Amino acid sequence: MTTQDKTIRIHHKDQLAWRKMGDIPMGWMRDHIDPTELAGQLSFHETGDAATMQLMEMRLDPHTLIAPHSHDDDEIFFVAEGSLHWGDKMLAAGGSMYIPAGTVYSFRTGEGPARLLNFRARADHSFRPVG
Repeated sequence: MTTQDKTIRIHHKDQLAWRKMGDIPMGWMRDHIDPTELAGQLSFHETGDAATMQLMEMRLDPHTLIAPHSHDDDEIFFVAEGSLHWGDKMLAAGGSMYIPAGTVYSFRTGEGPARLLNFRARADHSFRPVG
């Protein structure tokens, strides 16, 4: 049994460490990520570990493509600003979507910039591209 840290951590928006996605070492994954996504930024509110939650925030330009892929863990996207589009569906700011582990998904941001929050039950940096 592990002992978890019971300290409350606060993350003020002006103290987040933002990184351009294209500046992050990705190795083989870079070949499966659309250049429009690489122009976006991300910051971890909580990096998580094997037993604690992960919360990532993404800032994406208009018409950014998130190429088809899946992850090993369930995730929830919350659209804080902008919109997401896939097929004939659209999710506007204030909406969320749950994506089960292993489910292939892809979307594009709308006409304006988008800000997304991505929640996972633990640290998950898996990436399973399609094709």
